Amino acid sequence: MVKWISHNQGMFVGLILVSILMLWTYGCLSKVKSPISNQMVTRAELTLEVDVQVKQIEAQLDSLHKQASLQYESLDRQDVIKRKLFEFASLTAANNVINPMGIITLAGTLLGFGIAIDNRIKDKVIKNRPVNNKLPTTETT
Repeated sequence: MVKWISHNQGMFVGLILVSILMLWTYGCLSKVKSPISNQMVTRAELTLEVDVQVKQIEAQLDSLHKQASLQYESLDRQDVIKRKLFEFASLTAANNVINPMGIITLAGTLLGFGIAIDNRIKDKVIKNRPVNNKLPTTETT
């Protein structure tokens, strides 16, 4: 065996280098620095991190769309109230007569709008209040 190695030194060294290179390329996974976690990650880990980040951004975007649609609905309600006020004012000015049904409708609309605003304010206060886990006790001194 030693005689064969000494006769074929180049081939023997080449076989050793190829074997080492094959083991290294097969055994070691390629890694890169993740732009999300700043850690060295493999392809599968990077794909997972990117997918999670994309899902989070999509959820934030969906939440933004929902909030914007609620705000648009609020703007629409305000525009309806303005339009009713304008119609009431124009009818009153044109007829020189106050329409009782128009006043009742306008008052009901304004009352409903006020109640909706009041409920939203109360909901925010209730939602943001600190939770007290202690039960109230009655102690006499």
